[in-house]
Amino acid sequence: MSNHLRNIRALLENAKDFEVSRKVDTYEYESLEKMILEDSIRYSEVIELFTDVVYREWFYDRNFAEKEMIITRFSAEWF
Repeated sequence: MSNHLRNIRALLENAKDFEVSRKVDTYEYESLEKMILEDSIRYSEVIELFTDVVYREWFYDRNFAEKEMIITRFSAEWF
């Protein structure tokens, strides 16, 4: 997964803690998705979009649901 997609995933996860600040109309879903994936929209606006639970779930299902996340954790014993 690219660094940009990891950043988007982090924004998506963190947006769950915010109150809804913008409802996304269904006709905007795909065009906003394209803008987000092409990195042509500011992260502050992305997190605002992801406060909409329905859009956040739609975006997650299309872009992250089937992808395996590899998380590397470092042991304290290593140091």
